[in-house]
Amino acid sequence: MPLKILHVDTSMSWRGGEQQLLYLSAGLQKKGYSQFIACQPDSLLIERCQGHASIIPVRMRGEWDIAAALKMARLIDSKSIQLVHLHSSHAHALGLMASKISRSKPAVIVSRRVDFHLRKNPISWIKYRMGVASIIAVSNAVKQVLISDGICPEVIDVVYDGIDVERFGCSTSGSKGVDMDYLYQEFGLNRLFPIVGIIAALAPHKDHKTFLQACLYVKKINHQVQFLIVGDGELRGKLQQMVKRLGLESNVIFSGFRNDIPQILSILDVFVVSSYLEGLNTSVLEAQSAGIPVVATKTGGIPEIIKDGLNGLLVLPQHPESLAERIVQLIDNKTLASQMAANAKIDVKKFNKEAMIDATEAIYCRVMGMV
Repeated sequence: MPLKILHVDTSMSWRGGEQQLLYLSAGLQKKGYSQFIACQPDSLLIERCQGHASIIPVRMRGEWDIAAALKMARLIDSKSIQLVHLHSSHAHALGLMASKISRSKPAVIVSRRVDFHLRKNPISWIKYRMGVASIIAVSNAVKQVLISDGICPEVIDVVYDGIDVERFGCSTSGSKGVDMDYLYQEFGLNRLFPIVGIIAALAPHKDHKTFLQACLYVKKINHQVQFLIVGDGELRGKLQQMVKRLGLESNVIFSGFRNDIPQILSILDVFVVSSYLEGLNTSVLEAQSAGIPVVATKTGGIPEIIKDGLNGLLVLPQHPESLAERIVQLIDNKTLASQMAANAKIDVKKFNKEAMIDATEAIYCRVMGMV
């Protein structure tokens, strides 16, 4: 009889964690697992995970929503769920509560995707130390943060996020092909001038402010460079105001949330990550798979992907001038940019979604005593 798994994700948006859940549920479905996904009624997961798992819409209002926890506890018992995998921070509290309330008392696994330190309060202590069979960290950097916060190393497993290498590998750096005409027209881009892009939620830790300051430095050296900010979030208005203050309106374009990331990557000359906190960053992996040279900050799990000077360039977080220098270096030195992109395209193959699915399945089997 196949293992019955309940995945829980509370997010309304579509970010890295939701993409990993989609890859995971699709992969496990092919392996014959019986899966259920509890998610918000209006979330994109409902549409995109159809066919891979039974979707259970649950309105989840915060991490201590008793009504939502009770509904999931009834689901656990009625479907004889044996393992609960919690994919977001709020899902952690809700799913743990539901598993404790249920009669079935399933095993609980939690994914930890960020390198933020744990909050020092009793609730956080309970969440991470009681009743969790495994905490899956997306990088060794995340694991080390958890250990420094007092979590037992034996309960932490590292499983790197995976990407669809074939999907992103079809893009080629600098191709600027005819089939991408719609992007140049939509954004008013000049295909003859360099395009530098960042793909990230407009959230504080992604540090778009440092990116925009770096844009100003780059513009002073090469006023023809175009900057594309892909993503949406709470800081959009403030960042647009900052663009005006810096006089970058003619150089910086905000695209908002996009579904055509492989196509967008194909028109970039340089891909940038400016975060000061980062669990791993699958956007780096996608850019590398697409053959785009990367400049990123040396934080979190990023140095586990990028070896400075070999398959990308690293700078210290919150150093806009250094970030600008590295961007200009890749724009000006096409040979260096091409070599780093070629090296990255080889290295990134180990971060494939199949490896993530297999490693997660191995943890499930170990936790359930199926090894």
